[in-house]
Amino acid sequence: MTAPYKLILFDLDGTLLDTLEDLAAAVNHALSVRGLPLHSLQEYRAMVGHGVRNLVRQALPAGSDDALIDAALADFKTFYTAHIDLHTRPYPGIQELLHDLHAAGMLLAVASNKFQAGTEKLVREFFPDIPFAAILGNREGCPLKPDPEIVAEVLRAAGDLSREETVMVGDSRTDMLTAANGGISAIAVGWGYRSMEPSENWRLAGSVTELRTLLFGRPFYVGDPVSAPPERPSTPLQKLVYETFAQLGIPFSRVDTDPGITMEDCAQISGRIGVDIVKTVFLCNRQQTAFYLYVMPAGKPFVTRDFCAALGIPRVSFASADKLLELTGAAPGAATILSSVWPASSGVRLVLDRSVAASSAFACTDGTPTCFVRLATRDLLEKYLRGRGIDVI
Repeated sequence: MTAPYKLILFDLDGTLLDTLEDLAAAVNHALSVRGLPLHSLQEYRAMVGHGVRNLVRQALPAGSDDALIDAALADFKTFYTAHIDLHTRPYPGIQELLHDLHAAGMLLAVASNKFQAGTEKLVREFFPDIPFAAILGNREGCPLKPDPEIVAEVLRAAGDLSREETVMVGDSRTDMLTAANGGISAIAVGWGYRSMEPSENWRLAGSVTELRTLLFGRPFYVGDPVSAPPERPSTPLQKLVYETFAQLGIPFSRVDTDPGITMEDCAQISGRIGVDIVKTVFLCNRQQTAFYLYVMPAGKPFVTRDFCAALGIPRVSFASADKLLELTGAAPGAATILSSVWPASSGVRLVLDRSVAASSAFACTDGTPTCFVRLATRDLLEKYLRGRGIDVI
């Protein structure tokens, strides 16, 4: 795989992570303790991207003095730091894309106007396996984007690569101007907090799949369906899955793909394999003593409140990649109910959406992000999962 770039600078908020709800909650907290009017999520969408001081200043009444801005900013930072990841999540497909870019030998960096401690905390939490060349946020004495100094600093950290080998990926005109000022290429993303249009000065990626194509230089690959296991299994779980199919006499078809699954990628895979790919999420309670593998239709949003109410359990959140690998044998981005044969999976509660359980055919990853398998739902439930307790909600 030949890539057109060697170094990629990513904006954070609105590009890699959807942080808007947590930012809005923190600013509204700082306003509420002062009895000031609050703002809607949509109003905050137009305020973010220029540093948290500017965000707080815009949220305060017009004409607020520096003393009020400083005090509100301090309250914002205290609240935001304590609740920084309550609603924040990577955009679908971003974690897989970053892993694939790193695996292809590209250097990655984050260039954000968020305060440095918050930038580092979120990057380390959501992308712990990515060795970023630089993680740069708003720091004392350092100019914010669109000043070109942040581009120069990343280039130095990456070993002085040429500007021709570098690209900035962001969701705002500030990011695009940063790239222009720094003399590097730019790609605007269409899922962030700004409405971006194509321009002669940057390219537009309307989806993570399109961004992948621009960064790798070729479209997402989906192979032809085959009915034989991989010649060389890439993980112990993948090997175990196909051995179990053979032992139980379960027919299947599968397709090989590029890694990194977005909704657009899943649509391509579903079209090739002939049935919609399911979505599987791996969850845990706050104490990390109870774990859940929940399978639902790909287009259905996961609502924590509804899930917990259906099972009669306390609030859950997404479990870590380490626990996913330990308890299911699956790679990040490849959670699958087929990991029920993994020895450590006995401690994981299996949960199926009612519509999935009622379907005639079932398709999911085989425990890797590069292969998807189809089988009869009846074979899944009555043969593969025989003897395992399953909750259908």
